[in-house]
Amino acid sequence: METKGYNSFSIARAKELFLTDNIINIGDDFILAERTNEANYDLLRYPCRVDAYVAAFCKQGSFKCSINLKEYEIHEGMMLLNLPQNIIRLESKPSEKAATLTIIAVSTRFLDQFRSDISKMLNEAITILDNPCFTLQADELNLVQEHIRLINSIIHSDYAYAKESVSHLISSVFFTFGSFLNQRLQKQSEEERPASTRHKIVFERFVDLVTHHHLKERGVGFYADKLCITPKYLSKIVKETSGQSAPEWIDQYVILEAKQMLKHSDLCIKEISDELNFANPSFFFKYFKKHTGMTPNQYRNS
Repeated sequence: METKGYNSFSIARAKELFLTDNIINIGDDFILAERTNEANYDLLRYPCRVDAYVAAFCKQGSFKCSINLKEYEIHEGMMLLNLPQNIIRLESKPSEKAATLTIIAVSTRFLDQFRSDISKMLNEAITILDNPCFTLQADELNLVQEHIRLINSIIHSDYAYAKESVSHLISSVFFTFGSFLNQRLQKQSEEERPASTRHKIVFERFVDLVTHHHLKERGVGFYADKLCITPKYLSKIVKETSGQSAPEWIDQYVILEAKQMLKHSDLCIKEISDELNFANPSFFFKYFKKHTGMTPNQYRNS
């Protein structure tokens, strides 16, 4: 099930709102753009999803963001890879020089047209990897820049099969990203105990399930059943891996969703309570106040 409370941006919408300068695009399936993170900053202050695979390379400056409630800081020379199902948010506006980014975004529909499952490769690799933000080595950076230059040249040409050529170059770009991830996974696996790696995979799958089902499901048993393990074992893994309990993770997502609806929708309290699957507004009121110290109306008006 998809969540309803978060802002969700398609590539078409992203082009209109954020990526206004130096855009190269193929319809609404692919964009390559240069931008700073100053423009339309307020639109990203609250949790949202981008319905695309996104790679953002930081050319200069730095910025902070959170992905699925985990905070990251991206510096010059670093790349961030983001999956369509992720909940992303810019944490704070840079106090000094704004970051300059090269952004590549490609729709799931576009990647799915290739016989080899690039989407599956990226999903699995990023899910297992400790950090979706990493520094590119010099040879990796050169390889990405060569792809970008070639895509730019072909798109601006009058070649008969320019679009087809670029399509395959784009798939090559994401295979290249996959190879970067694979190298880091190999290094990561050498440094971790096998049991620790398995626990991390279970934890990341749990978080992925929570991002998709927290509107309706708040019981640990539901997620344990989906993962084919006992609630007790899931609770143990989540606590050992993250330092927080499974219910705490679920509650964080529910509260994040509630805050988003209260601040950025016209839904009344009862409608929000219904969307979040509370028995009645009174239960929602108590739940929200317990976790935030404020009533829903107080938060909405703050």
